[in-house]
Amino acid sequence: MSNDIILSLDQIRYAMGDKAEEFVEVMLIVDDIIENPSRYIGMQAAKYAAVLAAYRTRVIVKAQAYKRNSTIMSNEDKITKDIWYTLHEALEENINTLKLLARSAT
Repeated sequence: MSNDIILSLDQIRYAMGDKAEEFVEVMLIVDDIIENPSRYIGMQAAKYAAVLAAYRTRVIVKAQAYKRNSTIMSNEDKITKDIWYTLHEALEENINTLKLLARSAT
C-alpha cells in the first residue's frame, strides 16, 4: 500500500485561503509549460523566466514574513509558509531551465 500524498491545486488553494493568488498564478504558468513545452523557447522562454523570477521575489518576501511570525502562527499559516518556501525553491529550477531554453533558440 502506498503512502504517497497527492494534493491537487484546488486543495492547496483551499489550504492557503485568500493568500493563494500568486501561488495559483505561478502554477498556471508551470502547468502550461508542462502541457505546451514547445511554446517556451527563445523570447517566450526569456519572458516567462523573468515573470517567474518576479514571482519568486514575491514568494520569498511572503515566506520571510510568515517566518517572522512563526511563534504565533496558526496551523493554516504554517502550511502557507511551507508552501511559499517550497515554491521558492522549485521556481529556481524552472527559471534556470527557461533561461537555457531562451539561449538555445538564439
